[in-house]
Amino acid sequence: MKLNSVLKVISIVVVLTFCGGLANGNPKASRNWAKHPVVVQVDTTEDIYAVGDSHADPDRLAAVLAKAKIIKGVPKKPGDVKWAAGKAVLVVTGDMVDKWHKSLDVIKLLRALQSSAAAQGGQVIITMGNHEAEFLADPHGHKTSEFGKELKAAGLKRNEVANCQGDLGKFLCELPIAARVNDWFFSHAGNTNGQTIQALSAAIEAGFAKDGFATQELIGANSILEARLNAQGPNGLPWFDTGNKTADPQVLLTNYVTALGVKHIVQGHQPGNVEFPDGKKRNKTDLFQRYGLLFLIDTGMSRGVDGATSSGGALHITGKSNPKVVGICANGKRKTLWDLQTNPGLEALHCAR
Repeated sequence: MKLNSVLKVISIVVVLTFCGGLANGNPKASRNWAKHPVVVQVDTTEDIYAVGDSHADPDRLAAVLAKAKIIKGVPKKPGDVKWAAGKAVLVVTGDMVDKWHKSLDVIKLLRALQSSAAAQGGQVIITMGNHEAEFLADPHGHKTSEFGKELKAAGLKRNEVANCQGDLGKFLCELPIAARVNDWFFSHAGNTNGQTIQALSAAIEAGFAKDGFATQELIGANSILEARLNAQGPNGLPWFDTGNKTADPQVLLTNYVTALGVKHIVQGHQPGNVEFPDGKKRNKTDLFQRYGLLFLIDTGMSRGVDGATSSGGALHITGKSNPKVVGICANGKRKTLWDLQTNPGLEALHCAR
């Protein structure tokens, strides 16, 4: 083979390898885990709020926050949002992006809310969802194509954002994976696989060192950001069954919270129906709790998800030693989902429009 032909073949191989590398992962992402830990840990005597997946719909998100009196009314512009919850802590369990058309406005609103809250002694913790992690792992993946289109329209390059470059890239890459606030553990998909916070953190850091945001510890089928509550879970079962129809989810969840050093797990990720082995069900778009151990807060608020039927909702947790959890829907409905005295084994609030 002539030299020119050899060089041409080498060039093609190099180009294909480079492009394949960009398509299949993100080798340039970096993170200082000491400065930005896997799990943010906060102890407070103040109220705690939690909101699930907003999926690129800032209007629905603002309506929920306003009804819960977390913000001072619905702002005309996302960046004008004003904190109204004093020294409270708000946890947002990820999936700010995709499925609807205004991911960047959701991010702008929540970042402005972080600043407004901090100025008043409050705190907004935004944890990573599977959509953020999957974008960082593969900025050209099909699940995050809507976010990619938004970035392009805004004059931003997907690869640079996913490589943690610029203000937006840095923000996304530094999101915590989970948060512990008092006795409450918040994450996107809930499943910690029975690990302690220390073991969970070590596993994610080790996976990241090898595969970046594409690590199975973050976006694997049964991971903390991706585990399923339906037939897509292990052996066609929700993650709290551990793939075993005879498993007792109350025992498993008790073991999980004990290992974490908490008493309750709060997750977003799935707004759909969930069935437990005893036949008890969580209906689509409900704020829901089971056993006082597992709280589900993804109500499908976005118009890109269940926006035709769901108004969206939030949790309001009061009392550190004597906790009470109230569900608040954007449609005005409110209901006590759990309290320490009565300790109901199941309660739900349907946040229909």
